[in-house]
Amino acid sequence: MKNKIILFLSFLSYHFQSIPNFTLKNSTLKALDEIGLFDSAIFDILRVRQSIKELANGKFMWSGAQVSLPVLDKNKNQLDTPLNLLVKRPEALFGATFVIINPDHKNLFKYVSEEQKNAVIKFTQEIESIPLLHRYENPIYKIVPTGTFVKNPMTDTMMPVFVGDYNLEGYDTRVFHAHIAIPAHNSKDFYVAQENKLPIKLVINSVKEGKNSSAQINKTTKELMAPYQGEYSDCVIINSDFLNGSVRTAHQKAITFLENQKIGKEYKTPILYHFAHKDCSFHELQSLEKTLEQEFKIISQQQKDQLLILMIQAQSDLISIVEQFLINIKEVKELMIELIEESCTVRNNKGAYLLKWANTHSNESEKIIFKRDITSFQSLYQFCSELVDFLSDFAASCPHALENLKQFKNKDKK
Repeated sequence: MKNKIILFLSFLSYHFQSIPNFTLKNSTLKALDEIGLFDSAIFDILRVRQSIKELANGKFMWSGAQVSLPVLDKNKNQLDTPLNLLVKRPEALFGATFVIINPDHKNLFKYVSEEQKNAVIKFTQEIESIPLLHRYENPIYKIVPTGTFVKNPMTDTMMPVFVGDYNLEGYDTRVFHAHIAIPAHNSKDFYVAQENKLPIKLVINSVKEGKNSSAQINKTTKELMAPYQGEYSDCVIINSDFLNGSVRTAHQKAITFLENQKIGKEYKTPILYHFAHKDCSFHELQSLEKTLEQEFKIISQQQKDQLLILMIQAQSDLISIVEQFLINIKEVKELMIELIEESCTVRNNKGAYLLKWANTHSNESEKIIFKRDITSFQSLYQFCSELVDFLSDFAASCPHALENLKQFKNKDKK
């Protein structure tokens, strides 16, 4: 794992140096960098920047674990067909408390008990009557018990299995039509768990207790008040037995455990979007959109709906990269707005959507505003380019943090 971190840091450093960037003159940024405020954050800043760039160009690797879990009835008898699932954060598996199977799963009824069969049939018929695009745009949070269970691969705890349709855009659901819920660290899972009184177990937290970047826990009830998604390199794994400690090392530890138990393996694949009989990147889809507009080509309503579904998927994939970064910079949001303004100015890009997005004063979250405003792959790709430019300028303006990263890399080499 240590060697992987060194290679990753070298990779980030190479790509960071290979693109044009501007040094921002903001005095507050300079002062905060000099006292080391961004020393631990610089790794994440460069990682987010590189991930956005790779996602936009079809080179971002979805990296997690694939597990095959036995399904059990209420008497703990094992059924014939195991359930395949993808897990984006295997290091958080101690926090998994239930499983969702999509109504479109080809083997759905192999996982449904006789007692629950009619209820599941009724629910799937309701879902099938709704157009797919509408299901994407208006998630249905109702879940129906299948009457079966799977064991948490880390704890052997029996987790109930439900039929649900609320996670369609998630990459795991797109691949295997099923989703392992970790409600303490996923906003949709958190909502469903609260509504259905399902367990919520915090397994990742910031080392900075009491800060905005740490999990918000009710002092009286000791319950988690909101899902904790600020999961970056300064976080630690908790309540997770042998995985407790550094979030950076826990990922590989979890995968190794799954492999040793012969129930899982590492899963890596580039994220692409299937349209017109080929797998496309953001960049290719925005080029296709532009060509269609310029040539006034007419596409079918089915193709239009498919493009809209791909847009929702792409937005979800980008947000999964950016959201944690947004959470972690909340404490310095005003400074970030100033820096975005300066970056857009020096790049002569005062009409950037990034600038408008950062300056939006609304009770709505940045995620909701972004989903509403970004309606084409052209605007999505442009936003990615603007964000990559800003993060490049931000990092270039933190010489102390970059030197700290360099020293960390050299220290690990020894």
